[in-house]
Amino acid sequence: MEPIVSTIETKCKRCYSCIRQCPANAIRVVNGQAKVIEERCIACGNCIKVCPQHAKQIRDGTRHSFELLAGDHSVIAVLAPSFPAAFANVQPGQVISAIKKLGFSQVLDVAFGADLVAAAYNRILESEVMPIIVTSPCPAIVNFVEKYYPHLCLVLAPVVSPMIAIGRVIQEKYQPDAKIIFIGPCIAKKKEMFDENVAGIIDEVLTFNELEVMLEQKGIDICSLSPQEFDGPMSDMGQVFPISGGLIKCSDSDDDILNSDVLVSEGRERVLEVLKKVDAGDIEARFVDILFCRGCIKGPMLANDESVFVRRDRIVKYIKSQQDAERRERAQLDRQKYQDVSMRRRFTMEELTVRQPTEEEIRDILRRTDKLTPEDELNCGACGYPTCREKAIAVYQGFAEAEMCLPFMLEKLEKMQDKLSTSNKKLRDSIKSLRQAQQQLVQSEKLASVGRLAAGVAHELNNPLGGILLFTSILLKKLENSPNSEALQKVAKEAERCRSIVQGLLDFSRQSNLERRETDIHHLLESTLTLITQQALFQNVRIQRLLSPDTRHVFVDRVQLQQVFLNIFLNAAEAMNGHGQIVLKSGNCAKNGRVYISVEDDGPGMSKAMLNHIFDPFYTTKPVGQGTGLGLAIAYGIIEKHQGEIKVESQVGKGTTFTVYLPT
Repeated sequence: MEPIVSTIETKCKRCYSCIRQCPANAIRVVNGQAKVIEERCIACGNCIKVCPQHAKQIRDGTRHSFELLAGDHSVIAVLAPSFPAAFANVQPGQVISAIKKLGFSQVLDVAFGADLVAAAYNRILESEVMPIIVTSPCPAIVNFVEKYYPHLCLVLAPVVSPMIAIGRVIQEKYQPDAKIIFIGPCIAKKKEMFDENVAGIIDEVLTFNELEVMLEQKGIDICSLSPQEFDGPMSDMGQVFPISGGLIKCSDSDDDILNSDVLVSEGRERVLEVLKKVDAGDIEARFVDILFCRGCIKGPMLANDESVFVRRDRIVKYIKSQQDAERRERAQLDRQKYQDVSMRRRFTMEELTVRQPTEEEIRDILRRTDKLTPEDELNCGACGYPTCREKAIAVYQGFAEAEMCLPFMLEKLEKMQDKLSTSNKKLRDSIKSLRQAQQQLVQSEKLASVGRLAAGVAHELNNPLGGILLFTSILLKKLENSPNSEALQKVAKEAERCRSIVQGLLDFSRQSNLERRETDIHHLLESTLTLITQQALFQNVRIQRLLSPDTRHVFVDRVQLQQVFLNIFLNAAEAMNGHGQIVLKSGNCAKNGRVYISVEDDGPGMSKAMLNHIFDPFYTTKPVGQGTGLGLAIAYGIIEKHQGEIKVESQVGKGTTFTVYLPT
C-alpha cells in the first residue's frame, strides 16, 4: 500500500515541527530528514498542518478516481456532511452539481450513514452491555487506540464510521455493482479505506482539496452551475455530525441521561489526556466522544482557511434550510428501509512496542552531546522533543539523531572557532546564524504553546458570550423604554468587548495557510495607509515616505501582510499620542536579496526590558482594557510563516523603528 503521509525530502529543512505535533511519535529523523514511519502513522494530518515548508504530502486519490470514472461501472460519490463548510461563496447544491459534472452517476449524503451510526450507538447504550464506550467514527482515534492502547479496543464502540455505513448501504442494497468514492476533509479516511476490518467497501477517498484539483483540471466552474439535491436515502440529524459533539446531537436518546454521563473532547493534547485517564480508570463518564480534530469542520484537508466558527455557522444554516416535517418523515422511512444493514465492526490489536533503554544507556546518549549533569539538560525543545531525556530515548530507539541538539552544535562550532582562529569571520557568522535560529525556534515554540492555550480558552468562552449577547439583545428590545435598559446596554457593551478579546485570541491561535501572490510592496503600504490615515488618531501625524523606486516585488499573502503593517502603524501613532512623524522606508538588501520595509516613529521609545518581551503574547504597555498584547505576536507569526524576519530597535526618548525583511 502506498504511504498515506510521506516526506518530500527536498523541502524538509530540519525545523522538527512535525515531531512536536505528532501524537503517535511516528517521525524518524535520518540524515536530518524527518521521515514518516508508516507502521506507526495514524494519518491524523497534524504534521501536514504544522509543516512550514509544506514538506509533507498525502497519498493522491485523483488519478485512481479519474480511472474509475472512465471505466464501465457507475461511480457514486458519497459526500461528507462537512461539505457546506469547505466551499465558501457557493451554494451547497452547486457542489453536488459540480461533482456530477465530473462524471459521477449519483451523489449520496454521508449524513444518512451518520443517522444509521447514531442509531447503532443508541442500541449499545440501551443494552448497557459496555460499562464505558469510546466512540469510533474517527479513524485516527481507531488507528491510535489499535497501535498504542490496544487493550482499549475492548471499550471502543464496535460501530463503523458514517463513511463505511453509507458504503455498506450502497454495496448491499442500493446499487451493489457501483464503485464508491468518498469525498471529505479527512486524511485518516484514506487509511480507513484499507483497514482489513472494513476494507473492500470504499474504492477511493478524495479530500476536498483533491476535489478542487479535479474540478480545475476539467475546467468546471462551481459558481456557474445550478444547484441539485442529493440522490438516494435522505438524511436527518446526521447532518450535524461534523460539528463537535455531533454524534450526541444526532442521537435520539434521552438527553438528560446522555448529558449526565457523556464526555466530549477534541484536539490532539486533550484526546491523549482523555485516553490516559480511560486507561487508568479515572473517567467516570459512560460515553466518551473524542476526535483528533475540533469536529470534522476542522479537518486537515478543508478547502479554505476560515475559522471553525464561520464553518460551523455555515453548517447550521444549511441544516436549518433542510429541516421540515416532510423531510424528517421521509428520512425516517429511509432509515427503516436500510435498518437491517449491519453497522458492526471489529478492531485489530496491533500493539507497537519499542525497547526502552536503561538509565545508564540514557546517560551514555546524553553524554554524547555534553549533557553530563541534569543542569546541562536545557530542555529547550529545539529538537522537537519536550526534554533532552525524551530525545535521548528517541535516539536509542532510532527515531532521532544526536546532532539534532542545537545548543550542542552551537557549542561544538564555538570550540572549532577557538581552535581555528578568533578571526575566522565565516565561522563567527555561522554561529551567529545558528544562535538566531535557536532564538527563533524557542520563540516559535512559545507562540505555538500559547496559541494552543489561547484557542482552548477562546473556544470555551465564545459560546457563553454569544448566549449573553443574544439574550441581552432580546431583553433590550422588550425593555426599550424601561429604566433597566441602560444597565442592559452596559452588559451588552462589556460582552462585546469580551468578544473582541476572544476574537483576538482566535486570530492569534489560528494557523491559516498563506495565499501568496506577487505583490508591489509600495502599493500594499499605500492601501494600508489609506485605511487608517483618515482616523482621528492620525490627523496630527506626518508620514514621510522614503521608498526606493527599484524595490523588488515580493511573493506574499497580501491580507495577512497588511495586518502586520496595520499593527505597526497603529502602534506608532498610539505611542506618539497622535502627534509626531512616521518615516516609512523601503529598499533591497544587498547581501541576501531580501526586501526591507522600516517604520520609524519619534515617540518615547522603549527600554531594553520592554524590547525583550515586545513579541511575547499578551505583553502590552497599554492601560488595562485598551489592548490584549496580541498584535505584535500575531505580526511575528505572520512574518515567520513568510520565511521573513521582523526586528525592532528603540531607545528611551529617541523613538522606535520596526523593520520587516521579506524574501523575494
